Amino acid sequence: MKILHASAEYFPYIKMGGLADMLASLTKEQARTEEVYVALPLIAKLGKEPNWTGKEYRALLPEDAKEGTMAVTLLAKARFREAEESGVKLYFFDSELFSGLNSIYGQPEEHYRFAIFSYACYALSQILKVDAFHAHDWHTALSLSLQKNSPRSIPSLFTIHNLAYQGDHPFWMTGFLKEDPFCLITSPFDQDGKCNYMKAGLLSAGQITTVSPGYREETLREPNGFGLSYVLNKRKADYTGILNGIDPDEWNPEVDKRIFQTYNLQNWKVGKRKNKEGLYREIGRPNIPIDLPLIGLIGRLTYQKGFPTFLQAFLERRHLPHRYVVLGSGDMETENTFFHLSDTMPDVFYFYKGYNESLAHQIEAASDFFLMPSLFEPCGLNQMYSHVYGTIPIVSRVGGLRDTVDESIDIQFKTGIVFEPNDKSSLGYALERAKDLFVSPERDHVVKNMMNLDWTWTKRKLEYDRVYKKAIELLE
Repeated sequence: MKILHASAEYFPYIKMGGLADMLASLTKEQARTEEVYVALPLIAKLGKEPNWTGKEYRALLPEDAKEGTMAVTLLAKARFREAEESGVKLYFFDSELFSGLNSIYGQPEEHYRFAIFSYACYALSQILKVDAFHAHDWHTALSLSLQKNSPRSIPSLFTIHNLAYQGDHPFWMTGFLKEDPFCLITSPFDQDGKCNYMKAGLLSAGQITTVSPGYREETLREPNGFGLSYVLNKRKADYTGILNGIDPDEWNPEVDKRIFQTYNLQNWKVGKRKNKEGLYREIGRPNIPIDLPLIGLIGRLTYQKGFPTFLQAFLERRHLPHRYVVLGSGDMETENTFFHLSDTMPDVFYFYKGYNESLAHQIEAASDFFLMPSLFEPCGLNQMYSHVYGTIPIVSRVGGLRDTVDESIDIQFKTGIVFEPNDKSSLGYALERAKDLFVSPERDHVVKNMMNLDWTWTKRKLEYDRVYKKAIELLE
């Protein structure tokens, strides 16, 4: 089967969140048995230089190459440049709309850039004559509307990675969608008086997935449907929750070249100690006592991630022996608070603003616990990374976190600590339980349970195969 994915992110080239990691690891697994292609924008600042093959493909279908609109002119000048990565063929959309960007999100005219990119992805699917077309999040959602209206429609799948981001824009900004080469009827995309790209994808895709069964259930109800639960309920029979997986070549403490000391289930205590010593040296805090529990936090500092709740619980439980290392950026007020804590409590708290892939691995390997205080979480990957690295996750009971972390009273099944979202008292009590677990013989059992879990893509790839089959059957 020939599968084309369309996405704004793909590790290691463009990474802003879990989408990049998820798609890179999924396609790597799919490429073992299928022909897999990925379309993504070519921006100025890539995380890695692609392995170019020298081949190029047009981004405008001949039948749509009409004169008169700016979109047609831009697409006529653009090209897809082919590269290869881990058995996957990558097609970078080389257009003046993206070539000057250092970051993929937060740019002016996003509604226009991603509409043009979506058309180009649709065109590429027709040119490559793929068997299945798989679009990810609102940035590529319009490609599904084009696919649905095409006389040569290709079976399609749309994956929701985060329903909170919908690409909604005033209709006066999206009038170009009625013109060549789109020629779309946009009235069905109306959501609260705006043209909603996410809704367009939900209405147009042959099948819909999201990244965990728990998040699927949450999005069928408000407020986690973010206004679109009624659309998802209409498509409920075509809507599947499939947990993300992880790449064992990238996240594996036995072979990880980014950490200070590799380790496995047999020597994890020694490995943790060596990595904690290395991390403390790396961040300039060598005097922090090694024998105190270390809690890691990594993520975008946004409302969704629940950092205000963490701060409240942390300040109320400052008597606890935990030390904290935080990696992330986002909300300025949260950043400033973390900087203040890092300056005034250097033996307790460290904050690194931004994202650093090597530091992320080092934090996972060194930490005894990993905290994810999310208010909602479609899937989450760090709790899976934590399991693999013997780092006990402390997570809120939402979405994919509750699907993957079990604070069972039966020690044979316990794989972490769970608390209620947006509840500082519940989180505070979870930190108290972490303190007790750190010195308890139970910790050995929990770490063994976690490190024996299989979060690879093998089973989940089969689940996607079944959804592709459903999408294909719809058009037969």
